[in-house]
Amino acid sequence: MVGGLPANRTVNGFAVNPRDSGVMYVAMRDGLFKTTDAGKTWKSVGNGLKNLAAVAVNPRGPNEVYAATADGVILKSTDGGTTWERQ
Repeated sequence: MVGGLPANRTVNGFAVNPRDSGVMYVAMRDGLFKTTDAGKTWKSVGNGLKNLAAVAVNPRGPNEVYAATADGVILKSTDGGTTWERQ
């Protein structure tokens, strides 16, 4: 682990909250990770999301986050990544 991120793993997607650059998301095969302190520490969010290929933040509503799995499933969170629903 590197500050909470799995070590020696590929980052498949990266997104920054446009209203707060300290809030960032990383999509990895191991799951979705979020930082609120500009990358000093990371926490797993998404309660079991795995095999992620991409992540995006809605610029008009930064608590709205989208994640995509490698097999084409799109997920949406309206609370900054805490809970998710399939689209």
